[in-house]
Amino acid sequence: MAHTKAKGTTKLGRDSQSKRLGVKIYGGSPIRCGQIIIRQRGTKYLPGDGVKRGNDDTLYAVRDGVVKFIRTRYTNFTGNKQMKQRVSVIASTEGPKNISPAKSSAKEDKAKDELLEKQEKRAQKRQTKSDEAQKRKTKSEIIEQEAPIKMITRNKEAKKAPKPYKKD
Repeated sequence: MAHTKAKGTTKLGRDSQSKRLGVKIYGGSPIRCGQIIIRQRGTKYLPGDGVKRGNDDTLYAVRDGVVKFIRTRYTNFTGNKQMKQRVSVIASTEGPKNISPAKSSAKEDKAKDELLEKQEKRAQKRQTKSDEAQKRKTKSEIIEQEAPIKMITRNKEAKKAPKPYKKD
Protein backbone atom coordinates (compact mmCIF):
# COMPACT_ATOMS: atom_id res chain seq x y z
CA MET A 1 0.00 0.00 0.00
CA ALA A 2 1.03 3.54 -0.60
CA HIS A 3 2.14 5.46 2.47
CA THR A 4 1.39 8.87 1.02
CA LYS A 5 -1.62 10.16 -0.85
CA ALA A 6 -1.16 10.49 -4.61
CA LYS A 7 -0.06 13.97 -5.66
CA GLY A 8 -1.10 15.72 -8.83
CA THR A 9 1.29 16.78 -11.58
CA THR A 10 1.53 20.21 -13.13
CA LYS A 11 2.36 21.27 -16.64
CA LEU A 12 3.61 24.62 -15.41
CA GLY A 13 6.59 25.41 -13.22
CA ARG A 14 9.14 26.01 -15.98
CA ASP A 15 10.91 29.22 -16.82
CA SER A 16 13.67 30.21 -19.23
CA GLN A 17 16.67 32.30 -18.32
CA SER A 18 16.44 36.02 -19.05
CA LYS A 19 18.17 37.12 -22.26
CA ARG A 20 19.31 40.48 -20.83
CA LEU A 21 18.18 42.48 -23.84
CA GLY A 22 18.02 46.25 -24.10
CA VAL A 23 20.14 49.37 -24.41
CA LYS A 24 23.60 48.89 -22.89
CA ILE A 25 25.15 52.29 -23.68
CA TYR A 26 22.90 55.36 -23.83
CA GLY A 27 23.02 58.46 -26.05
CA GLY A 28 25.83 60.91 -25.32
CA SER A 29 27.97 58.24 -23.68
CA PRO A 30 31.52 57.59 -24.90
CA ILE A 31 32.12 54.22 -26.56
CA ARG A 32 35.00 52.16 -27.89
CA CYS A 33 35.17 50.10 -31.07
CA GLY A 34 33.57 46.67 -30.63
CA GLN A 35 31.44 47.53 -27.61
CA ILE A 36 27.79 46.48 -27.68
CA ILE A 37 25.30 49.36 -27.79
CA ILE A 38 21.98 47.45 -27.91
CA ARG A 39 20.98 43.80 -27.57
CA GLN A 40 17.65 43.20 -29.31
CA ARG A 41 15.45 40.66 -31.07
CA GLY A 42 14.42 41.99 -34.45
CA THR A 43 15.32 45.49 -35.62
CA LYS A 44 13.61 47.82 -33.18
CA TYR A 45 16.71 50.03 -33.49
CA LEU A 46 18.47 50.42 -36.85
CA PRO A 47 22.25 50.77 -37.31
CA GLY A 48 23.54 54.15 -38.47
CA ASP A 49 27.02 55.57 -39.12
CA GLY A 50 29.77 53.81 -37.16
CA VAL A 51 27.42 51.00 -36.07
CA LYS A 52 26.94 47.47 -37.44
CA ARG A 53 24.32 44.80 -36.82
CA GLY A 54 25.34 41.31 -35.67
CA ASN A 55 23.68 37.99 -36.56
CA ASP A 56 21.37 38.20 -33.53
CA ASP A 57 20.44 41.85 -34.36
CA THR A 58 22.88 43.19 -31.74
CA LEU A 59 24.14 46.68 -32.57
CA TYR A 60 27.84 47.33 -31.90
CA ALA A 61 30.27 50.18 -32.52
CA VAL A 62 32.85 49.97 -35.31
CA ARG A 63 34.77 53.07 -34.22
CA ASP A 64 35.50 55.07 -31.09
CA GLY A 65 33.26 58.03 -30.38
CA VAL A 66 30.00 59.09 -28.77
CA VAL A 67 26.64 57.31 -29.13
CA LYS A 68 23.79 59.25 -30.74
CA PHE A 69 20.13 58.17 -31.16
CA ILE A 70 18.17 59.70 -34.07
CA ARG A 71 14.44 59.23 -34.84
CA THR A 72 13.91 58.52 -38.55
CA ARG A 73 10.91 57.74 -40.74
CA TYR A 74 11.08 54.17 -41.99
CA THR A 75 9.00 52.45 -44.71
CA ASN A 76 8.37 48.76 -44.01
CA PHE A 77 7.71 46.00 -46.57
CA THR A 78 3.95 46.72 -46.71
CA GLY A 79 4.55 50.36 -47.58
CA ASN A 80 3.49 51.66 -44.17
CA LYS A 81 5.62 54.40 -42.69
CA GLN A 82 6.86 54.04 -39.15
CA MET A 83 9.14 55.96 -36.84
CA LYS A 84 12.26 54.01 -35.86
CA GLN A 85 15.37 54.97 -34.00
CA ARG A 86 18.72 54.90 -35.77
CA VAL A 87 21.84 54.52 -33.62
CA SER A 88 25.08 56.20 -34.74
CA VAL A 89 28.55 56.60 -33.31
CA ILE A 90 29.95 60.05 -33.96
CA ALA A 91 33.75 60.07 -33.97
CA SER A 92 35.00 62.45 -31.32
CA THR A 93 38.31 64.23 -31.86
CA GLU A 94 39.28 63.87 -28.21
CA GLY A 95 38.19 60.24 -27.88
CA PRO A 96 36.25 58.78 -24.99
CA LYS A 97 37.50 60.02 -21.64
CA ASN A 98 35.56 57.80 -19.25
CA ILE A 99 36.63 54.50 -20.79
CA SER A 100 40.40 54.95 -20.87
CA PRO A 101 42.21 52.28 -18.87
CA ALA A 102 43.10 53.15 -15.30
CA LYS A 103 46.67 54.19 -14.62
CA SER A 104 48.70 51.27 -13.36
CA SER A 105 50.65 51.56 -10.15
CA ALA A 106 54.40 51.17 -9.82
CA LYS A 107 53.92 47.71 -8.26
CA GLU A 108 51.89 46.52 -11.25
CA ASP A 109 54.50 47.88 -13.68
CA LYS A 110 57.27 46.12 -11.75
CA ALA A 111 55.32 42.83 -11.72
CA LYS A 112 54.76 43.06 -15.49
CA ASP A 113 58.47 43.71 -16.08
CA GLU A 114 59.44 40.71 -13.93
CA LEU A 115 57.00 38.49 -15.80
CA LEU A 116 58.42 39.58 -19.16
CA GLU A 117 61.97 38.91 -17.94
CA LYS A 118 61.01 35.39 -16.79
CA GLN A 119 59.41 34.65 -20.15
CA GLU A 120 62.51 35.86 -22.00
CA LYS A 121 64.78 33.69 -19.81
CA ARG A 122 62.63 30.62 -20.45
CA ALA A 123 62.75 31.24 -24.19
CA GLN A 124 66.56 31.58 -24.07
CA LYS A 125 66.87 28.32 -22.07
CA ARG A 126 64.77 26.47 -24.61
CA GLN A 127 66.88 27.83 -27.45
CA THR A 128 70.19 26.86 -25.80
CA LYS A 129 68.92 23.35 -25.01
CA SER A 130 67.94 22.76 -28.63
CA ASP A 131 71.32 24.13 -29.81
CA GLU A 132 73.20 21.80 -27.43
CA ALA A 133 71.17 18.80 -28.59
CA GLN A 134 72.11 19.56 -32.19
CA LYS A 135 75.80 19.80 -31.29
CA ARG A 136 75.73 16.49 -29.36
CA LYS A 137 74.60 14.52 -32.36
CA THR A 138 77.64 12.96 -33.95
CA LYS A 139 77.99 11.29 -37.30
CA SER A 140 77.85 7.84 -35.72
CA GLU A 141 74.47 8.62 -34.15
CA ILE A 142 73.15 9.80 -37.47
CA ILE A 143 74.40 6.60 -39.17
CA GLU A 144 72.81 4.45 -36.44
CA GLN A 145 69.49 6.14 -37.07
CA GLU A 146 69.71 5.27 -40.76
CA ALA A 147 70.38 1.54 -40.05
CA PRO A 148 67.74 -0.86 -41.44
CA ILE A 149 64.66 -1.11 -39.29
CA LYS A 150 63.59 -4.57 -38.13
CA MET A 151 59.97 -5.45 -38.70
CA ILE A 152 57.98 -7.24 -35.99
CA THR A 153 55.31 -9.69 -37.16
CA ARG A 154 52.27 -10.96 -35.30
CA ASN A 155 54.12 -13.85 -33.70
CA LYS A 156 56.70 -11.33 -32.48
CA GLU A 157 59.61 -12.77 -34.45
CA ALA A 158 62.09 -10.16 -35.53
CA LYS A 159 62.61 -10.05 -39.27
CA LYS A 160 64.89 -7.89 -41.33
CA ALA A 161 63.38 -5.34 -43.66
CA PRO A 162 62.80 -6.70 -47.18
CA LYS A 163 65.57 -6.00 -49.67
CA PRO A 164 64.68 -3.74 -52.57
CA TYR A 165 64.07 -5.48 -55.91
CA LYS A 166 66.97 -5.15 -58.35
CA LYS A 167 66.61 -5.56 -62.10
CA ASP A 168 69.38 -7.43 -63.93
